[in-house]
Amino acid sequence: MKNVDPFLKLAVLSLVMIYISYTPAFADGLSVKLASPANKAHFDICSDITLTADAGVQQGEIKRVEFYRNGFLLRSDTKAPFEYLWTDVPTGLYELTAKVIDDSDNELLSEPKFIYVGNAEDGNLVTNGEFTCREWPWRLDQYEGAKAFFDIYPDAWLTEDSSGAYIEIQEIGSQVWGVQLMQQFQIKAGHTYEVSFYAVADQPKDIQVTFSMDYEPWDTHWYQDITVSDLQEYGPYTFECTIDDPKVMFKFILGGNLTAIFIDAVKIIDKQWTLVDNNDSRTVKQYELFQNYPNPFNPDTRIKYSIGKPGNVKLSIYNILGESVYSCTEAKSAGTFEFNWDGRDNQGRAVNSGVYFYKLESGEFSSTRKMLMLK
Repeated sequence: MKNVDPFLKLAVLSLVMIYISYTPAFADGLSVKLASPANKAHFDICSDITLTADAGVQQGEIKRVEFYRNGFLLRSDTKAPFEYLWTDVPTGLYELTAKVIDDSDNELLSEPKFIYVGNAEDGNLVTNGEFTCREWPWRLDQYEGAKAFFDIYPDAWLTEDSSGAYIEIQEIGSQVWGVQLMQQFQIKAGHTYEVSFYAVADQPKDIQVTFSMDYEPWDTHWYQDITVSDLQEYGPYTFECTIDDPKVMFKFILGGNLTAIFIDAVKIIDKQWTLVDNNDSRTVKQYELFQNYPNPFNPDTRIKYSIGKPGNVKLSIYNILGESVYSCTEAKSAGTFEFNWDGRDNQGRAVNSGVYFYKLESGEFSSTRKMLMLK
């Protein structure tokens, strides 16, 4: 081995160390499964649904199990049997997952399950778009001196479903965006979303629908200006998404005048979802980890990958010595995704210049590539 390039020696050594570090399942001895409800179960609107999880750990103890709805935390449980009674669940298509966290803060997310409540349809990602049972997860925010009132009218009859949302503007305030009806959402790069809803107002009312960051700098990813008057379906309006953002707000901007408005049957159709085949595989049929771009990079780079079916995705980054620098695990639908690494480790510290390896794991798929940071 005397004539072997030193860099090659280190590269081979690091790959061996990566392999060894991944011999145990998920490298942390955790297991978790969403035991109930059953996948693709159907429930009546306003049902009470019990979520249960089976979780285990080889070493240490389980700190808690968390239950998620469409990527957002519902509730956690610290003692077995791990369960949560979800009450008055409104119409929607829900992706449910469970996450186990041990006393060393290792964590693992379960495979997702999907349930239908009411007349939910494939691809419609809005929760409670027909305003049944309760206002959740919609909320009405008021800013800059604006005042408004939001209620569910059980006999609105904008559509065949009798109930609908009624928003009364009491004070305009100083900004047209002072009144916002919203719910938290997730968007994914490469997906096409079609937005539609029914609405009526006593006189023409200018509104706006948007996808906006739910964090500073509160930027808008997409918006559509609309004038609502007679009762009709507005849309569909198409949003070609180019960025992953797991924390956005879908909003109706309703300020600007005192005209009240009724809204119902809100839909956001993920067009990629509608292409599901009989095996629950979406448009992407294979797994692939792409070369990061830019490469070399400083300090940010994008890592693109494709997965063939919904499941847990683990992305790990190692230095040339095979030491773990960064890792994250997420439940993903089938498709192509992009992860932005900002050159920082799991403690938020900037890493040094040098060669790094990034590894993707999903199901039985595993792939590793090399990248270079130059400062």
